[in-house]
Amino acid sequence: MRASLDAKAFVQALERVSSMIRKSAIPVLNAVLVRFEANRCTLTSTNIEAYLSASVPAGGDEFSFLLDRPRETARAFRQFDGELTLEQTEAGEGDRRRIKLVLSCGPRSAELHPFLPEDFPRHPVWEPKHSFTTNASRLYARVERVKYAVGVPRKEEARACIVSVQLSGNHVYAVDGYRMAWDTDPELNVPVPFMAAPGALEHLKLFGDQTVSVQLGERFGSVTDGVTSLLFRLPEGELFKLDSAIPDRFRAELQVSPKEFLSELKYLKQSLRGNRAHLVRFSGGNLLAESMGERYATKISATGCEGVEFGFNLDYMVDALEQFKKELSVTMKVSAGSLGPIIFEAEGRNDRAMVLPVRLKEASRAA
Repeated sequence: MRASLDAKAFVQALERVSSMIRKSAIPVLNAVLVRFEANRCTLTSTNIEAYLSASVPAGGDEFSFLLDRPRETARAFRQFDGELTLEQTEAGEGDRRRIKLVLSCGPRSAELHPFLPEDFPRHPVWEPKHSFTTNASRLYARVERVKYAVGVPRKEEARACIVSVQLSGNHVYAVDGYRMAWDTDPELNVPVPFMAAPGALEHLKLFGDQTVSVQLGERFGSVTDGVTSLLFRLPEGELFKLDSAIPDRFRAELQVSPKEFLSELKYLKQSLRGNRAHLVRFSGGNLLAESMGERYATKISATGCEGVEFGFNLDYMVDALEQFKKELSVTMKVSAGSLGPIIFEAEGRNDRAMVLPVRLKEASRAA
């Protein structure tokens, strides 16, 4: 069996789908399925939760194989230019069946012994029910802005929405029960709310600044530009209700410098000992933290902070402010009520960050 295609197109597609591969103890998850069919060469990788495919024009016979060490192969063939010919032969039957693959391009050639294609996880069969188009780079940027607030998977936390990035209408958001981040894109119009693992959505960067089609089914969703396709699982469960979590009344609105606030929080973080979550008291611009009998204090400039007092998790506040570190000033809204959320926003930006406070008595005796 023999097929041919453009060498550079093949290498580029191989490099693209290899980006999904993370070192696994399961050999087939470290490999790429290569299939010649209907005058196309389609390459596919998977981590079980998602599948990434890229196709390029090809001619010749129809056959397939499972290419192990795909990154190394791509590097070795990167200098190939012109027509690449692949010739596959098989020997043996049943458990003794083996594949030999000879690749040649100009004066160069290589002989490989790929895995059997049947060993690759079967591609899910699914039916799209809803679709919309969007700019891939814009959507990727919004996922990147909010994914820090995705929760760490834990056995005791069964809600899928805590460990997923969620999309609804023109909102992209993430919440872990203690903080939330959300962004709004006026050009985004998600017809049916859905959520996906951040690890799957990170592959949106492969589509660059292209318009892509997003299709949604009952258990799977996909993104495609007609050449590259990303298929991902849709977690089961209800989405977090974004509107219900955003307060409409605030007892104070402070203007702070994110650079200064971050600098003082990092001073506290570097000074405090132990790996436990550190709590900090904010009181009129003063910051106080205690740990293992030691006390550390500092202060920031903040307009409108007189009489404002609350406690917070140091790491969560640092993560929120990191999103605005390039801004000269941010508005810090303190909700009505002793445990109302704290919201950060900046002029000219559509994204927000929210952190839940902690009880002051806990902050005052953090150790």
